[in-house]
Amino acid sequence: MAAKKSFQQLIREKSEILWAPCVYDCVSAKCAETIGFEAVTVSSFEQMVSFTGRPYMTQDEMFLSAENIVRSTGCAVLIDGEDGGGTPMQVYRNVKRYAEAGAMAITIEDQFYGATLGVHAIGVDNAHRNYAIRSRIMPAELWASNVQAAVEACSGTDCMVIARIDTKGTMNGTGPEKFKDQEGLGLEESIRRAQMGVKMGAPMTMIQQICYPGGRHEWEEICRRVPGWHCYPDLHADNGEPDVDDVAELYGIGFQLLTCHCFQKGAWKGMLEYGRRVFQDKNTIYTENDDFGYPIWQLNPFTFADEAEECDRWIDTIDSLKDFQAD
Repeated sequence: MAAKKSFQQLIREKSEILWAPCVYDCVSAKCAETIGFEAVTVSSFEQMVSFTGRPYMTQDEMFLSAENIVRSTGCAVLIDGEDGGGTPMQVYRNVKRYAEAGAMAITIEDQFYGATLGVHAIGVDNAHRNYAIRSRIMPAELWASNVQAAVEACSGTDCMVIARIDTKGTMNGTGPEKFKDQEGLGLEESIRRAQMGVKMGAPMTMIQQICYPGGRHEWEEICRRVPGWHCYPDLHADNGEPDVDDVAELYGIGFQLLTCHCFQKGAWKGMLEYGRRVFQDKNTIYTENDDFGYPIWQLNPFTFADEAEECDRWIDTIDSLKDFQAD
């Protein structure tokens, strides 16, 4: 497999927005690569429901899944890192693992993930410096420290930290229709937090709940006031109306990276369609005759040049030892 390009390299080379659609396993990542995408995002939620069947995973499970995805594709991989562990020490250790495994970017967000929700003390007892946290929304200062720890963990690697703000909310009609009642801290606080993330060394920021038709005033405000690169999260459509008619508009405003969901929904639809036909027809004619241009064997390991080279070498070894005689 050829050496991967980093997100920084891809962004600098392009004169248009970089797409990184959400994937959740090795096959979806390989499908994205086959289509022509140069980057993908590992959606934590899609990854969770695929890996455990439930909307939660441990950090070790998330890492195991992500590591396999990174190894399976030539795309640059962005990891949805949730809260990274919730505290700077945990964030540093977890992010370092992802960076050393070959992830090219990772988001660290400002809401506690389920496993760390209810953190009651952060600090070192014998230093008499600790405090309690019980809110799902992370204190901005702690989140910024987590971003700093993530940046330090990525030092010397190609991995880029994206400071992600999940606490904007969608009250007063400023957000996607499907999240219309989501409480939050508002755009002004989100911009303040994004600026803190940049101050901590993150080259890119991502403010959630801005993907909705008519959101241009928020997009412009974010790109005007927050330095560095910007990610537009989860390109969306409310009732068939897209956020923008042409994503070139987002690039012109100041967004360099764009994510979207499509592969898991497509997989669910395809599996339900195939399964229903097999169940109804009591045969596999429909599925066997539908290769849709990409028969499944195109995705097996032996189609990869590096794997084929290794296998050839091992087969040569087997052949050379068939007549081996003991001394």
